[in-house]
Amino acid sequence: MDTDLQKGCELHVHVGGCLYVDDIFAMGRDIYEEVDWSLFVESYEKAYGVRPDPVRIFADAITTRRPDLCDLRRHYVFDQKDGGDFGRFMAKFNLLICLNRHWLETERDGELVERIVERHRSEGLDYVEYRAMYMSHGDEEVVSFHRRIARTLRNASGGGLTARYAVSVPRWDPLGGLELVLRLLDESPELADTIVGIDFCNVEEGFPPKTALPLFERLERHNSEHPERSLEVLYHVGESFWDKSLESAVRWCHEAAELGVRRLGHATALGLDPAVAISRREDAHVAELDSERLDQIHYDLRHQVELRKFGVEIAPGVLEAEREELLGRGPGSQVTRDYSPTRLEEIRRRQDFVLHRLAESGTVVESCPTSNLRIGGVPDAARHPIHRFLRSQVNLVVGADDPGIFDSPLAAEIDWVVAHSGLDARGLAQRLGDPRRFRLGQQRPR
Repeated sequence: MDTDLQKGCELHVHVGGCLYVDDIFAMGRDIYEEVDWSLFVESYEKAYGVRPDPVRIFADAITTRRPDLCDLRRHYVFDQKDGGDFGRFMAKFNLLICLNRHWLETERDGELVERIVERHRSEGLDYVEYRAMYMSHGDEEVVSFHRRIARTLRNASGGGLTARYAVSVPRWDPLGGLELVLRLLDESPELADTIVGIDFCNVEEGFPPKTALPLFERLERHNSEHPERSLEVLYHVGESFWDKSLESAVRWCHEAAELGVRRLGHATALGLDPAVAISRREDAHVAELDSERLDQIHYDLRHQVELRKFGVEIAPGVLEAEREELLGRGPGSQVTRDYSPTRLEEIRRRQDFVLHRLAESGTVVESCPTSNLRIGGVPDAARHPIHRFLRSQVNLVVGADDPGIFDSPLAAEIDWVVAHSGLDARGLAQRLGDPRRFRLGQQRPR
């Protein structure tokens, strides 16, 4: 037994992030002088302290006898040296966004999706669930964008590869985003087989899982009324959680799963050792809003019996007194608490508790090794959260996330796990099993 099954099924990948540096060059070589590069230039300067000149970068690449993409690669590929800073990632990703905006004006984005699917087919993938977000104030533009992507994926399926689509909705308006997806399905029922889910991605800070509850309530009604085109939810959580305590970051993962999420993206907060997490920045995770602490108190009181079974001490009287004090404070106030060895050990037990609950519920964790190292602030391979996931009983899949901008396809991600986990290919294949059993849409009537 080897890892061919795992290397052939991609369950966590974003359409834009699938474009490699040669794709970026092909997109821009004929239009680079017409593109509005301001978003890329300004964000890159803010993140790196250097003001890039994308027109010169493309011109220099073109004028060489054989296109020299080294400088373009340096400004686009997100390497380990860039890591631990989402702002830096977005600065480089904005190069693609600027190009893509120009392509969208002519509605040629379908050509890019075809190019992506063909690359995946050539890599030997046979099943891929793609995700994409389109941010616009115009509902018509949003619906039109997702319709084009879904149609392209539908038409590109075949030849040994099945392509499916999960629409990424904005965290600041999830219900509004869902309504547009449902409208799309009403208007284009032929896409129901392709559009199988909803995805929450992008910045998670400031958007606790409870803010998505209206979406889940609406989705439950839709799925009951239209089982033939029911949708499931993918949810990035516990990936970037600098705005809160480690207890709250762990809680967010559990709360997202309790909403009925099919798969959790990254969930780094459940696998990264707490001592490592707080060492990544000065005063990391020491402060959080009173509202987060109040939610944590409510959570601890609600789960106190189960938490005690995992060695987490809960003192209801103390928590209730703290809650009364916090309720009397003004909006925007913060709680500050330092980390002791005892507290860090308790957080490890909280992680064990949530991983146990996820295993019981069948919730799947999607771990993306390179992405977590470069975006998630995981310091090195030895302390990657995937090791803890592998030791647990949680359902687990490995994804590439943004293979183009990381220059790391799915096969390389699987090989990375084999190289660093202590498992050989056979052992990893046995632990993970066939990831296709976690694909979306299986609950639909045949």
